[in-house]
Amino acid sequence: MKICLSIGQEDSSFRQMIEKLTPHAQVDVVGLSGYDLSGYDIFIGKRMSVRALETADRLKVAFAYKTGVDDFPLSEMKKKGVALVNSHIDADIIAEYAFGLSISLVNRITECDKKLREGIWYDNSNPYWQSIFDMKVGLLGYGHIGRHLNAILRRNHIATYTLNRGKTYEDIETVDNLEELIDKSDILILSLPKTPKTDKIIGKKELEKMANKYIVNVGRSNSIDQQALYDALVNGEIAGAAIDTWDKKPKDKSSRLNPAKQPFVKLSNVVLSPHQATRIRAGHQRYVGDITEKVICYIQTGVLTDQVDLKKGY
Repeated sequence: MKICLSIGQEDSSFRQMIEKLTPHAQVDVVGLSGYDLSGYDIFIGKRMSVRALETADRLKVAFAYKTGVDDFPLSEMKKKGVALVNSHIDADIIAEYAFGLSISLVNRITECDKKLREGIWYDNSNPYWQSIFDMKVGLLGYGHIGRHLNAILRRNHIATYTLNRGKTYEDIETVDNLEELIDKSDILILSLPKTPKTDKIIGKKELEKMANKYIVNVGRSNSIDQQALYDALVNGEIAGAAIDTWDKKPKDKSSRLNPAKQPFVKLSNVVLSPHQATRIRAGHQRYVGDITEKVICYIQTGVLTDQVDLKKGY
């Protein structure tokens, strides 16, 4: 059994991974790009190009040490019969962060912090905040994150709703369409994957139905039309938004970059977050450790856990 491990830089987490995998297989370490997959049975990495996949002659499964899989050529992998597994080890952590963003937004904590730094104690035009415990929450996306988030909300006796997609639903009410979900909810929290079906699922039409409502996104950035969101915030068509994922990202960790071409930074009714939900301390170690155990399980038993549906994209 041969494993190709694609990493940017070796660290203690990857060293532990290699140490645990070596008794089970030959592990070859390569960079994030430019590798050849011929002769390998297993690939472990954070992305894969079509060109790299074309070199694979006996590859059976790829493991992503992260949750998002839009950096993998899913349709080509399906045609070639290569399975893909990802990690949801931090789903509960992301759910916690989504809950924190929601509280910060409706309690106006971030807004009040900014004003007090300028010496402003009272906003005479809008002095009050709202309690999330008096609200109803719609969960657009009911996978690993959505289920953990629902558990947090229900423990606090907050009514929750989600779309009926034919899954198993416990302690949450389901509705038949997005329009009904928006109508039922005071806050809409998104935790959707990036797929063609989720692209701009929240646009101008949906935002127009959200008067006095809030939207929070800890899923992928493509799910909200950013221009439509900005217009809705400026025009007061929605009460506020908390956004953790954006279309644009800095090229490196030292670069500065506004999150969007629209000037969201000038608005007081939005909480801006720099894709922070997964940056929990030891988060990288958790992802790498989880994938390590999944690879060992596959080698020993042939069982794949958290296998991605290559047609759906999640």
